[in-house]
Amino acid sequence: MSIRYYCIAFVFFGLISCSKMEEIGSLRILGSNTEQNFFNETTDNQSVFLKKNEFHVLNSNFVSNLNLTKFNPDSLDIERIAGRTDSLLLLSKTGLKLFLKETNKTIQLKNFAFSTCDQMALVDSFVVVSQGKTACQPGLASKFSLFKINKFTELIYLNQYLSSAIIDLKVMNRRVFMLDADGFVSVYVIKNTSELSKITEVNVSGGEFFRVVPKLNKVLVKTAKGMVQLNYTANNKLEKINEL
Repeated sequence: MSIRYYCIAFVFFGLISCSKMEEIGSLRILGSNTEQNFFNETTDNQSVFLKKNEFHVLNSNFVSNLNLTKFNPDSLDIERIAGRTDSLLLLSKTGLKLFLKETNKTIQLKNFAFSTCDQMALVDSFVVVSQGKTACQPGLASKFSLFKINKFTELIYLNQYLSSAIIDLKVMNRRVFMLDADGFVSVYVIKNTSELSKITEVNVSGGEFFRVVPKLNKVLVKTAKGMVQLNYTANNKLEKINEL
């Protein structure tokens, strides 16, 4: 197994970004086993690679000492992963499961007609799932829903919101970031323990996917024309900095 790096200097915020070129057999970048997806990380900044019913966590915090750890939870055909490496949400055809690293066990969560096309995010014990207007759900109205995992590891429905089709979900500093098909990047906070409240948004025309950089409070949005950089300010505002 080998992992090669290529580096791009993001001069506009003084960062050199090194991306990994995959040479790990049939492993896929975090996203979907059935559809090649873009590079992503867990909310604690570790990389995850999927391979059917197992996943591999790459701790790349120290480039000089890469550590690739294999996990083989009791779950088949993992399609998507969200959350932290110590408590990950696993999405498969049987619905959502919670993987606890400490016990190396998975817990089946209640299935609210989840699909492997859905996007999901985990903030503390709250789960956000977006559904509808996707390739495998063309007739379903687009929406996103808020759930909570209680102390008995039960998935409890809290609220639902109609929306444009959600392309991607991310979590940064306990905020939920969404990119929708209309090109809006929106930021939500969990309010009153049962609601998702939008606190800011900005339009990025033609947005295809995005990546958050928590240490810098930056958001990078990929478009057909290039890359748009956004800043998430201390007063909870998204501001467009520049476009490449």
